[in-house]
Amino acid sequence: MTTALHIIEALLALSFLVMFHELGHYAAGRLLGFSILEYAIGMGPKLVGFKKNGIEYNLRALPLGGMCRFYGEDDGVADERCFNAQKAWKRFIVILAGPLMNFVLAFLIAVALPLGWGVADESQVLVRSVGENSPAAVGGLLPGDRFLSVDGKAVAGFEGVTEAVTAADPNHMEVTVLRAGEEKSFVLTNLYNAEADANLMGVTIAYGTKRVGPLYAIKDGASYCYEMAGLVFKSLGMLFSGQAGLKDMAGPVGVIQILGQAADSGWYYVLSLCVMLSVNLGIVNLFPIPALDGGRLLFILIEWVRGKPVPPEKEGLVHVIGFALLMILVVVITFNDVLRLIRG
Repeated sequence: MTTALHIIEALLALSFLVMFHELGHYAAGRLLGFSILEYAIGMGPKLVGFKKNGIEYNLRALPLGGMCRFYGEDDGVADERCFNAQKAWKRFIVILAGPLMNFVLAFLIAVALPLGWGVADESQVLVRSVGENSPAAVGGLLPGDRFLSVDGKAVAGFEGVTEAVTAADPNHMEVTVLRAGEEKSFVLTNLYNAEADANLMGVTIAYGTKRVGPLYAIKDGASYCYEMAGLVFKSLGMLFSGQAGLKDMAGPVGVIQILGQAADSGWYYVLSLCVMLSVNLGIVNLFPIPALDGGRLLFILIEWVRGKPVPPEKEGLVHVIGFALLMILVVVITFNDVLRLIRG
């Protein structure tokens, strides 16, 4: 069950992803000598902050992302300190750094997961949870028990356990497990479940884990990020092909709900989801859509081709219209999220 604490954790996780995106813009801007007005964590009214070297560092009230404001960012060139007065290649790098930072963050988290939690060891099948008053609970099985054998026959992998349970006598099945380094045997009875028309122990099972080294973690992390990127493109392809619609998309409310549900299962699942969300944020922001980083990069490319920049007022108008359309889309998706939440 998603609690208020888990929702807060989800908000902080989502805010961290956006904050890291803005950190990319900030770091590239500082390195290339841009004038930065503010770097903020959160949105809305300012809570606390300080000013150093002409830059405001603020913590704002709403834990929904962050911002990096550059001097003269959305204006014409009034003086040499303005964002648009900088060389095109510098502006390109500063804008590109936001999405790239999301890819870096996704990779770092994906590497940290196997280092911190290990990877699945398919030679170990563990009891993850035990249903109340189930045959397993009555028989004495506990979460964390590792299956060794069923009715005297060694079992390996999910299929080995499920096949052995299916073939067992529903009135008497002996299960041997490893608990705290010691082998223990239990007799389970009343296994047959009429609704499922099969033997059921009343447990959920999961693979055990094994420790890995840094090289394995880097390879596994890169593979996981690649897999998540493929999933993002597949989902977008379904959206554009009509196989999926707006009702299938999740906005801020939906993402917070999903993260909150993941928090019910622990931080491993929250961080795994953050990898996908960070990759998604990086990819979507590179799309040539007005108001997004990709749209701003497109205007710089047009500037290179034309040999001169697009008039700031025209570019600004395009971004304003694009932002308005994006906000309408967010409102529609959020409305669908709320409906799903109400309907359960």
